[in-house]
Amino acid sequence: MIRDDAIITEINALWLPIYPYMAKHLMAVSQCEGGRLLDLGPFAGGLAVSLLRRCETCTAVVIDESEPVLRWAEEQAVVGSCASRLTACGLPLYPIPESDASFDLVAVRGAFFFLTPELLREVRRVLRPGGFGWVGGGYGPATPDEIIAPIADRSKILNETIGKRRIAPADAQAMVSAAGLGGCARVAEEGGLWIEIRI
Repeated sequence: MIRDDAIITEINALWLPIYPYMAKHLMAVSQCEGGRLLDLGPFAGGLAVSLLRRCETCTAVVIDESEPVLRWAEEQAVVGSCASRLTACGLPLYPIPESDASFDLVAVRGAFFFLTPELLREVRRVLRPGGFGWVGGGYGPATPDEIIAPIADRSKILNETIGKRRIAPADAQAMVSAAGLGGCARVAEEGGLWIEIRI
């Protein structure tokens, strides 16, 4: 992945209409009614803010190495009137700088730019019993086509510019196996390509 903060910030802003639908899906599929979310990586922040706006009993931590990414997430939290429940941390993604079993939800959007079996294992480690991890890429199964259509071409161009990796479902399954998560993870192809982890 090419870490170009200007392009990454443009992608994150471009996706603003998408995040509410992703948050809706994440809340439904996880059956989580509150708790702590980790939104991890360069494409983090937008999903966290949308989830905080949906769920007043949730808090969120956004972790990335980039100050512009974190600043953008904090700005969105102010706009969304949920800044007091969002913490942005400028730290490396691996190992995840959090203790074992410390999150109810973990989201890693745009994950296949940088995902490894080791990072996938870390996502599992920081999930609490009953927790849910959503790791992958795509618009999510709840996002309507009419919301996707206006941003799809520009999003594709920007993602290609920063070195988007093509990952097949078999590749994702191989990563799950290499991480030793076969018993608690599945590969889902609805609304993109996602690894779902249930503890």
